[in-house]
Amino acid sequence: MIVSLLRLLIAIVVAVFVGKLVSKVKLPSILGWLIAGMLLGPHAFALVNQDILDAAWYENSVHILECGVGLMIGTELVWNKIKKSGKSIIITTLTQSLGTFLFVSFVFGVVFYMSDIPFYLAFVFGGIALATAPAPALSIVREFKTEGPVTNTLIPMAALDDIVGCIVFFTTIAIVAGNLSAGDLPAYMIALVVILPLVIGVVVGLLAGIVLKKEKDTKATLITLLIMILVASAVGFIFNNYVLPKPILNFMLIGMAFSATFANMVSEKRLEQIMHGFNPVLGVAMIVVILNLGAPLDYHLIAGAGLFTAIYITARACGKYFGAYFGSSITKAPVTVKKYLGFTLLPHSGVSLVFTGIAVSVLAAPAPECAQIVQGTIAAAAVINEIIAVIMAKKGFEWSGEMQGGEIVSVSDTAYPVITISRQHGSGGRQVARKLAQSLNIEFYDHEIIEMAASSSDIDKELFDHGDNEGYGSLQYDLSSGVQNFSLNDKIFLHQANVIRNLVKKGPCVIVGRCADFVLKGRKNVIKVFIYADLDERKQRIEHVYKEAKGKALDKIEKTDKQRASYYEHYTGKKFGEMTNYDMCLNSSLIGIDGCVDIIKTLYMEKTKS
Repeated sequence: MIVSLLRLLIAIVVAVFVGKLVSKVKLPSILGWLIAGMLLGPHAFALVNQDILDAAWYENSVHILECGVGLMIGTELVWNKIKKSGKSIIITTLTQSLGTFLFVSFVFGVVFYMSDIPFYLAFVFGGIALATAPAPALSIVREFKTEGPVTNTLIPMAALDDIVGCIVFFTTIAIVAGNLSAGDLPAYMIALVVILPLVIGVVVGLLAGIVLKKEKDTKATLITLLIMILVASAVGFIFNNYVLPKPILNFMLIGMAFSATFANMVSEKRLEQIMHGFNPVLGVAMIVVILNLGAPLDYHLIAGAGLFTAIYITARACGKYFGAYFGSSITKAPVTVKKYLGFTLLPHSGVSLVFTGIAVSVLAAPAPECAQIVQGTIAAAAVINEIIAVIMAKKGFEWSGEMQGGEIVSVSDTAYPVITISRQHGSGGRQVARKLAQSLNIEFYDHEIIEMAASSSDIDKELFDHGDNEGYGSLQYDLSSGVQNFSLNDKIFLHQANVIRNLVKKGPCVIVGRCADFVLKGRKNVIKVFIYADLDERKQRIEHVYKEAKGKALDKIEKTDKQRASYYEHYTGKKFGEMTNYDMCLNSSLIGIDGCVDIIKTLYMEKTKS
């Protein structure tokens, strides 16, 4: 068993590495995890061999992790958020999701009837197809700072789509499982397959909500949550092994109901604290679950699934596009939403792979041929569709006119310069910015941006205060972001970016930090400045101005600079402090605070004359 555990650990490390490589080409990390599982499984390099896949300890561990993965969806099912989405978004979500389910099921029903393949498999494909993975489209929103009706519709739709997808898929797979087991199970078991995991999850979730309501530190919160997940899994094991005639419970559904219950009992701020600590664990759980999906996959099946894959990609794309078009039409949404929203919904691989794993586990014993068809088709579609879908999602934003880089900037928007100032910690950059604004008699914005962004959103202000203190680029952050469609930090960044773009429309100003130079990249007359200083002078300023204890100034400088650099690189794709990103880089130790002010002021005055 020790050797098997070591093999599994190596496989997880390889999967993380492959996921990072895949993400470099703007595809979801989860796709890399699937590929790693396939390459390391019994049909390829066999690092994760059949003995491991068949071991009881491994199967039980995967069930527990599946329960944990359920939190990825369940914690999005917060009623207060759902009811704020608006009727038109809810209707459009239903039409594009259910439309995709019905259309894909119909198309494959015809194909399978002609191919003498069991008809029920068409509905399994329909249940998998309605899932949307909005992360690729939302990454385009973040990268290109898209703004407009399509963007505003897509963001709240991301969570709602998961809800509809889960309800339809789990209902479908439960009915299929019940019918396949009809000879062994009474009819009422078909409903029980769906209802019992929900009941288990809700009961344990109520207990978890009571316990998790109380404020605890991150470590204590994580331990409490892990214990509750084990309790929910244990109850599932008892029913699976000692109560029901055969193991049929879905542990991901238990986790989804469990997390949805406690998520509606705690505050938004507390929920964010809970998930902030759990997300790295969730990342590992997702990797193992996806490895478990990929490992049994024979790559020969992908090559043989060409026709079904082509039909699946085409039918799903039609269902998503025309479903979104219909929903937007009956709700009288803007023309751009009607025409182009469907393109942004084409990315697919995230939740669909989880659904595929569940479907395969249900079909593997009673209908192994059908399980192979599902595996081969969806695995191939996950690769091909994502490449096409990311391109089409970007085109959708372009055609709708919401890509900032493609906007035509009006004369009034360029009649006056705007100054953005990035700075090393302790360099006096904020002091330069404030003095400059006072000298020019123009507006100065720093923490005011946080206040404005927080007041215009339903996110707790304290979460805005710490939005740029995350460990972007670290392994922990990679694991966390790999399982999130659109993280809270991304939402905070977008709120701040919108505030910045609105502020510069009001008149000339000086803006400190928050990637303002990048946010305003589509605007002319932006003076981008970077302030740096000698280390000794920075230490003195930290100790005397910021009152940091002696001996701790250097650590504070290194930590803050690292946070700013990783935040900047994460959201801009550029290196913090690199001279090519700015119009001027000034050494405040050499020039002095007032000297920096005078130089920037001179350039500003020149710009106002031109």
